[in-house]
Amino acid sequence: MEASFQSLLNEAVKFHGHLCGGQIIGVRMAMAGLRELGISEPKSEQGRDLVIFMEIDRCAADAIISVTGRTPGKRSIKMMDYGKMAATFVDTSSGRSVRVSVRADSEERVKRMAQHLFPQDDEAKAQLDAMACIAEEDLFRIRRVHVAMRPEDLPGVPLDTAVCERCGEMVRDRRQVCLNGSVLCKPCAQGRDYYTLV
Repeated sequence: MEASFQSLLNEAVKFHGHLCGGQIIGVRMAMAGLRELGISEPKSEQGRDLVIFMEIDRCAADAIISVTGRTPGKRSIKMMDYGKMAATFVDTSSGRSVRVSVRADSEERVKRMAQHLFPQDDEAKAQLDAMACIAEEDLFRIRRVHVAMRPEDLPGVPLDTAVCERCGEMVRDRRQVCLNGSVLCKPCAQGRDYYTLV
């Protein structure tokens, strides 16, 4: 049985730690993506082949994880970190994909709706209430897309393991780079990393 928006939001808020606009957006985004793919029970066997590409690492990501049960550790959440409030939902068994993105003009629409429908509420609560009830087409842009899934990006056991010839660390799932005849991890091949040794 498909869960209601409010019950999904309650679960997402519990998972994330507080109610915010990102929780409302993420829950609604997940509901739209799942509906478009015909997945009503994402945490059951029906959602086993679901992979989600998230384009932002903010509150909405937690809501999508909460609703779908997909996680990075299951290799079913791919963090793209584009800074866009968008996610692409892929059914790897059928090859069907849908991208749900927040409309650029939705913030202004939500603000107007909050002022019109909830004028007595405090501004923050009015914004959340408007975000929860604004029409989906006024909030999102939903498009069918194609995502070419490489075998090394799919959930399951690692396809291969290599050892970086410079740092000696293991590299899994064909993430190694061959450079001048050497097998390297990406940071060693690029000569930089996100950290420095102290």
